[in-house]
Amino acid sequence: MTRNLIKLLLKNVSILQLISYILAALTGMSILVAGFGFSHDISSLFSSDRGKSLFRNELLVVNKIVPSLSVFGQENSFFSEDEIEELRNRDFVHSLAYFTSSRFGVTAFIQMSGSKGGLSTDMFFESVPDKFLDVKNPDWHWSEGNVIIPVIIPRDYLALYNFGFAGAQQLPQISEDVLKQIIFNLQLTGNGYQDVFSGRIVGFSDEINTILVPENFLQWANKHYGDNRTTGNISRLLIEVSNPAATEITEFFGAHPDYFVNSHKAETGRLSYFLKILITALMLIGILIILPSIGLILLSINLIIYKTETTISNLLLIGYSRCSIAGVYNCLIMLLNIIVVVLSLTVAYFLRGLYLSKLTLLGIVPDEAAFIFPVIFALVFTVILIAIDIFWIHRQIKNIKVPVR
Repeated sequence: MTRNLIKLLLKNVSILQLISYILAALTGMSILVAGFGFSHDISSLFSSDRGKSLFRNELLVVNKIVPSLSVFGQENSFFSEDEIEELRNRDFVHSLAYFTSSRFGVTAFIQMSGSKGGLSTDMFFESVPDKFLDVKNPDWHWSEGNVIIPVIIPRDYLALYNFGFAGAQQLPQISEDVLKQIIFNLQLTGNGYQDVFSGRIVGFSDEINTILVPENFLQWANKHYGDNRTTGNISRLLIEVSNPAATEITEFFGAHPDYFVNSHKAETGRLSYFLKILITALMLIGILIILPSIGLILLSINLIIYKTETTISNLLLIGYSRCSIAGVYNCLIMLLNIIVVVLSLTVAYFLRGLYLSKLTLLGIVPDEAAFIFPVIFALVFTVILIAIDIFWIHRQIKNIKVPVR
């Protein structure tokens, strides 16, 4: 490829057109790469792992309002199978589960050292499928024969003790780490059995306001100690919704005034939903800006080749191949796209540095090496753009006819 050949083929190239393409493509690519990088950096917030994710699907706890006549035993507040199935089939319901409740007596007590007395209280257990838990702990498991029962309690319970009861009774405040070290006794009673297990708190839930034990333990305990008269009675449901702002949710529960929904995390759920929309919109804006720039460069290619059609015909006539002629334009296109991708990655890296410090406030510490993902994304996207441009160039060159001698 000689210097003269390059000068002949590029003499009609407008510098203004090239700069316009670079600016348009740079704007779109920068938004696209920065948006991809940002979404990857905060991907843990949208993780399906409820223990690590902040912006996860919203959990709604649904129960029936206790009827005013229930005190006389004339009505109940349990869900029927048809009611559960109706709710499960709603479009806004991502998944549904129900609370399993203990059907036996539970007494928790701590023996005070050097004293015959101690502290004791009656309590209850509930369980839900593990995928709904926002607490992840390797000790959250139980198998038959284990004497230690892992327990999860609401974080609000500890806050009520530390900032309410402890202060009023002149008692010391307790941290989460200290409370996790305490082993207490659990006396389970029912069906003529009375056994003592050990209990240990392994986590604190921000979403589920009840005392939780592993699901397999509660199933076993209900069979062993449980009162079969209440078997199958479901009083509370746990539903996962992907869009807590959906109007269908309000319409459905408005049509069922006997249902009560407890969603103290609704604002977080709405924030999650709108943040997802914002990131998606950002990526779409980047694509919509890049598409006209692609059209601009393809139009410019057509114009350049049209203006140099006679020159190309003569070059073909004297023996230059179509590939060597197209190669000049291919090199120009690759040079332009390399400039665009390098500048867009520079802009994206600068923008990433601005928000990384803010993410630490949410407990997110992205790995510095994680920028490799937007780099790979940008390179792949650029290769696709170059392939489209090269295909278009070869197509236009191929359509030029060789003049007859």
